[in-house]
Parts: sequence; structure tokens; C-alpha cells
Amino acid sequence: MTTIQLGSVVFNGFATSGWVFSGLTDWFGQVDNKVPVTQRPQAHGAFSVSRALRSSRAVSFNAAYLGDDSVEVESAVDELAAVGADGPVLMTVTTDAGVSWRWVTVETSSFTDNHGMSHGLVAVDCVARDPRRYADAPWLVTGPPVPGLGLVWPVRWPAIWPGGGSSGRIDLVNRGRASSAPVFRLTGGFESAVITNTVTGARIGFVRALPPTSTVVIDVAERRATVDGQSDVSRFLQWREWSEVPAGMTVPYQFDVSGAVGSPVLEGRVCSAWW
Repeated sequence: MTTIQLGSVVFNGFATSGWVFSGLTDWFGQVDNKVPVTQRPQAHGAFSVSRALRSSRAVSFNAAYLGDDSVEVESAVDELAAVGADGPVLMTVTTDAGVSWRWVTVETSSFTDNHGMSHGLVAVDCVARDPRRYADAPWLVTGPPVPGLGLVWPVRWPAIWPGGGSSGRIDLVNRGRASSAPVFRLTGGFESAVITNTVTGARIGFVRALPPTSTVVIDVAERRATVDGQSDVSRFLQWREWSEVPAGMTVPYQFDVSGAVGSPVLEGRVCSAWW
């Protein structure tokens, strides 16, 4: 059974009381290509393009509230009307295949007067500026690279190579069918840090000293960085070679710091994405 959660309100595919929904439209599937088709004036066909750019997505569904009386219905509709009134909200859809989500703005949630009956009908229209849908992913953690113990020569064979050490890498996996932008968290202390996409060589640097008690979040989709969830520190980003994790790919990211103090940490994740 499919369920929808819009902000704090849950809609069931089938129920005898509370919110139920029908006609979920445009949650799955592709959206329009924004790149215009320019016809060749003196040749067959149109000019070619290197890539497609997708438009925003309009998501809609019809809902009904099944209550004990009209007072309960009006109260439920008032609660729904407040969802998304001040800005984007998280919309989550759960199906037999799993859970996926998008950030949406609620454009309208129009109520049809129930004339004092114990049920009410609402049409909900939303817009997802990012047309992709996502699935949650865990945060992966690493410190800077640390050398292993090494092998002492001369060696008696067969040799047993000692363990220890760390590569200073995390492997971000996008299991979806659309590219997805990662998010990184840097925890100090260090004087500067660099995150490198080891597949393409693209780098994101942070060139400001960060104490051990602070954390910088670098959002690749937004092209910005914030420290301790408060101040924008994007001006301290260096190189800014933004790259996404392609569909169905695993991308290792290398973490390096200078002037390490304590135990600096890189956390990263990428949410698998679909159209």
C-alpha cells in the first residue's frame, strides 16, 4: 500500500478514518526538457544539443478526511492548510518498492465545503524545484590518511604484511538512475582541508582554520558552505570544482588536511536519485 507524508500530515491509500488520498500524479516518470529545439534553417532537422535540462516537477493528489463530524473535518483541513505555508516542506512517498522523498512547495490545498458532513475533500498541488526523487543514505566517515605499520627488512619469507593505517577515503554510492550531488561535513581541527574526487580529480578546498569544536557543511548542490549551522563561509572555499555522483556509480573521495589538530574528520553522503 502507498502512503504519502506531506510535512507532518500522513495520507493513506486506504483507511476508514483520517486522511486518505487518490490520484497521485507526477511523482514517478520524466519531466519536460527545457532546452528548446532550434530548427536548421537550410538543412534537415534541428541543431544538436550536448545535454538535456529538466524542468521543475508539479506533484498533485486528491485527499479526503474521514472524521466523526464536521468540526473534526474542519480542524484537520486547518492543520493541512498550515503545511508549507511558510516555505518548502519534505514530501515522502512509501510504496512496496521503498521510500523516496522530495522537497516541495505547497502551491494550493483547496477545500471543498462539506456542508456539515463528516468528510471533506481537498485537492493538493505542489512543485518540486528539483525534479529528482531521493532515497536516504548513511553518512560515511574517515580521518586523514594514516600510514600503516610497514614491514621491517630483511624479511623472512613467507612474509606477513602488518596492518594499520588508513587511506583517508570514503566511497559514495549512487544506486539510482539519476546523478546526485553529495554533501560533506568537515570537523576540525585543521588549518585547511581538501576533498578530491579521485575519479575526475575535481577538488573542493576549505582554506580557513577550523577548531576541533566546529563543523563545516559543504553542500555541492547549493554550492555553499556553512559553519556550525549558522554562518555562511562559502568565501573560504577554494577550487570549487563541483561534481555529482553519476547514476549507478561509486565515487571515492580523498580527504587531506594541513596543520591537523586533534582528530579531523570528513563525513560524506550521497542520496541515490531517480527521475
